[in-house]
Amino acid sequence: MEALVTIIAVGAYAERQYQKQDGTTEYFKSRGVTMKRGGDVFYGEMTGELASKNRDTQYQQGMPYIVKGAWKHRIWGENNDRHENGFHITDLQSL
Repeated sequence: MEALVTIIAVGAYAERQYQKQDGTTEYFKSRGVTMKRGGDVFYGEMTGELASKNRDTQYQQGMPYIVKGAWKHRIWGENNDRHENGFHITDLQSL
């Protein structure tokens, strides 16, 4: 998906340590962005190297940006009865 959005808020860059199944340590890197498209407000997240690369980027609230990304769906819960949609940002550029 590619959309023209206005940035409402940008979260801080975060790194969270976790153990891989082989026992090695890795870091999950992320930075979240709340955006508005028309009347819709949604949250998207940069992860991995994109988040790391943009850790200090100053995004301006109320300014137009082009966001690219993909919606992901996951099912979870004890009975697989919970659903969640998440928007994963692959690019975020000012106009």
